[in-house]
Amino acid sequence: MAILHSLIGYFLILILAWLCGRRSRQIPWRTVFFASVSQVCIALLLLQASVRQPIFSIAQKFTNILQETSLKASESLLFGGITNEIFIANYGPVIAIQLASITIFVSSISKILFHYGILPWFINIAGKIIKRFLGVSPAESIGVAANIFLGMTEAPLLIRPYINKLTDSELFCIMTAGMATIAGAVMIIYTSLLTNIHPDIAGHLIIASLISAPASIGVAKLMFPEKELPETLKAKIKLPAKDTQNGLDAAARGATEGITLVINILAMLIAFIGLIALINHALGWAQQLIYNEGGKWSLELICGQLMRPIVWTLGIPWSETMKVGELMGLKTILNEFVAYSRLADIMESPNPLSQRSFIITTYALCGFANFGSIAIIIGGIGSIAPKRRGDLSRMGLQCLIGGTLATMLTGTVIGLFI
Repeated sequence: MAILHSLIGYFLILILAWLCGRRSRQIPWRTVFFASVSQVCIALLLLQASVRQPIFSIAQKFTNILQETSLKASESLLFGGITNEIFIANYGPVIAIQLASITIFVSSISKILFHYGILPWFINIAGKIIKRFLGVSPAESIGVAANIFLGMTEAPLLIRPYINKLTDSELFCIMTAGMATIAGAVMIIYTSLLTNIHPDIAGHLIIASLISAPASIGVAKLMFPEKELPETLKAKIKLPAKDTQNGLDAAARGATEGITLVINILAMLIAFIGLIALINHALGWAQQLIYNEGGKWSLELICGQLMRPIVWTLGIPWSETMKVGELMGLKTILNEFVAYSRLADIMESPNPLSQRSFIITTYALCGFANFGSIAIIIGGIGSIAPKRRGDLSRMGLQCLIGGTLATMLTGTVIGLFI
């Protein structure tokens, strides 16, 4: 019955994607079909017992190594007094320090891998597979593939010369993919938040990012079908030449980019968590004036009520939709870091989600689709293609919806196998 619930939810989300877009009768059936088949096949392959065990084990060991090594500098040199075991045992870890250490270190590693051609090789392979099976243009395939490994601002840089030539459908597809996936650096952070809840969470987050890529294409083409002949259709996309001199230069450049990301994350958290508290105070005051009974009004409560019918489509039992709705609402209004932090708190509370709902929710939250990301996309892509800034602004809200629906599709797919 639970599997049937997720299956029905999958088709309901596809219908919702069509309703939220142009509602064109020219539905790209081939792309939508192969996007759905790709999701199911990747999940089925990677969750097979014989494949799952080694992949999940390697993923967890790899993320553990990255976490441990990234914290060495802060433990031994920079913040030794507040990162030692005694301090953590008494007061708990300082999340800001852990976040900064992991993000800067992983950003540096990513830049080194890019300098030596390892990441470009993976991106090229993934791009060719996406183009072959999903029938999208070369620019779209590379843009979407890059989003699996890089952030939403870094990925478009790989197709910078072609952005001004993209059709609205191509541009929307790349924007939606940016919203529906997460960067490697933040994936390690989310793993550190949820490892104590589920030992295989690193493997699940990797699978989530992989299968969200075809989901984003399917949703994007349902919402914005291609009505033009893309100029890039027959182009052979060449990735830009590396902009670093050697491995040391790449490490330094990655660290610089990492600290920019850290400052952005911390600023967003400080601003938006404070705003939530302020809004909740206002809602509590309004409740006292209007209706001084029942539970205290809050933004989380409103989000939960509004999102309940939508998160039900994920395969979540109705009794748990309120909690999951709150998380999806927080993720959309704020960001996924806040949502994952709250998810960890819920799972450690006396009344946690079921393990099935926890896994589905983890997949559904795994994306950058939030209001702050709209500004990041407009600023990032708009800075390298100023002529498209108007198009980016016009499609910003719809790509937020598309990214959210894509990660929800990912949640329903995983619900078929757990």
